[in-house]
Amino acid sequence: MNLKTWMLAAALLLAAQTAPMAQTSAAATSPDSVAAALRAFSLTEAGVELNGRFVRGDALIEAGDTVQGPLVALNGNADVRGVVLGNVYSIFGDVIVREGADVRGGATSWRGRVIVEGGRVRGSMRAWPIAATRVAAPPMTRARALQLSVGWTGMLIIVGLLVLVIAAPNLEATARTVEQNFGRAFLAGVAGQIAFLPLLLLLLVSLTVTVVGILLVPFALVVAPIALAGLVTLGWSAMALVTGRALRRSAAGSPRAVLIATLGPGIALLMIPWIAAAALQGADTIALIARIAAFAITWVAVTAGLGGALISR
Repeated sequence: MNLKTWMLAAALLLAAQTAPMAQTSAAATSPDSVAAALRAFSLTEAGVELNGRFVRGDALIEAGDTVQGPLVALNGNADVRGVVLGNVYSIFGDVIVREGADVRGGATSWRGRVIVEGGRVRGSMRAWPIAATRVAAPPMTRARALQLSVGWTGMLIIVGLLVLVIAAPNLEATARTVEQNFGRAFLAGVAGQIAFLPLLLLLLVSLTVTVVGILLVPFALVVAPIALAGLVTLGWSAMALVTGRALRRSAAGSPRAVLIATLGPGIALLMIPWIAAAALQGADTIALIARIAAFAITWVAVTAGLGGALISR
């Protein structure tokens, strides 16, 4: 077989491999389907180009820009950040209305979605042939984040006071354990977190050996998480008590009135990292770092408190 024959065979093979891809691409955006979509919207390509804007691919309306509608994006997303004086359409793509955008008409997508991310659509929102319109949740504001952090702080103070009233001896014993050997309490807390699920599975397996044990399996599944939650709450309250004592320079075994006055500031001090992270809401990287630091501080406190509760038991 000579060189020309080899080249011809290679060309035929390449054409055979690329033909299906070309057919698929052409079928995905065939003139018939585009015309059908435009007819469904009561539009024509010439009419849109005359009165509005027809874009092949992504259509981006920048913030501060104002364009005359209708806006039609073919094989791309209609990304609106500014103002559109009319309707917005997307064919084989999504209509995305960003925060601060204003669509004076409706927003419609053909084989895509209509996504509202804080912007405003004054008309109707539709997605054809299957409705896929959704309104994205607005980002949390700094005021809302601060409100949640302060609310959680108040709730934890109430829980800590209840623990002090109901289980003062256990709280005092756990706090004393943490004060005497923080490192040991922390390691015990880590071991308790790691061993909880294996021990629970071992308990369930051992219960299935007998008929009576099988009847106790649902009870164990309910009681075990409740017991763990109780130990975590006790340990967290003990850590808050230890923190409050260090802040107020009070000694162990203080009268209950002093303990109450110590526990609240201790919980508030442990929650300060979360309040600081909430105050940085919207600062992107700095806020993320603050949340990671708050989570790390809280995890260390919860782990040491859990270990103290386990050891004191």
